[in-house]
Amino acid sequence: MNRVILGGPYAGFANTCVQDDARPVFLLPELLRDEALNRLLMQVYGPELMPEKLPVLVSQWFKFYAMQLIPPVVVASLVKGMSWPLALNDLAFALHERGFLDGVRFESEAFQASDSKDPFERFAPLLNNLQQVIERLSAYGGVASAVLWSSAGDYLERCLRQLAQIDGLAAEVGHGLLNKRFRPDGARNPLFKTITYEEGTDGKLIRRRRSCCLSYRVEWVGRCEHCPSANSA
Repeated sequence: MNRVILGGPYAGFANTCVQDDARPVFLLPELLRDEALNRLLMQVYGPELMPEKLPVLVSQWFKFYAMQLIPPVVVASLVKGMSWPLALNDLAFALHERGFLDGVRFESEAFQASDSKDPFERFAPLLNNLQQVIERLSAYGGVASAVLWSSAGDYLERCLRQLAQIDGLAAEVGHGLLNKRFRPDGARNPLFKTITYEEGTDGKLIRRRRSCCLSYRVEWVGRCEHCPSANSA
């Protein structure tokens, strides 16, 4: 199902794709059910944190979703003009033995996608997918959707920054998802400025998330290196 369409200098962006390697995968709607999330989060984080720290755990678990899905989808579109169907039923994920997501499999073949210069048109399927997953996890875990959108923006910005080192022109369209305050229909863009850079006292640029991922609420996890509430000195 997952025909490789990213090779050469772009191959690393497809590292999260599960090929036909006999690894068991689970359809996304199955993984988003309450009972499945309860089981997986318990497996990952244990009874010491689950369910007491549920918002934090959901926030951390969603990071694995964003890092698996965003790079291959974004780069395949920007470099090859290709995409996959991204409805929830069109995605399956492998699981690490600990319970977090460990690879995405696209259940349908890739196809020639929009080459629009409007990033919201070009990436509408991805944005719709993220919207559905974020709404589901936000309701389940009692975590603000802005927290999860900030994580999506975090991995999108990382992906585009890496792509720009290879092909700056291709990455430029994608940056519109992060730089435009409103979508073409006037709706607020939840990815707007999810990552910013500020100058520290030593003159070096400091990368910041717009919304905290809540990791500081678990002592052994601590603050992420891009925490918006960390001292910028």
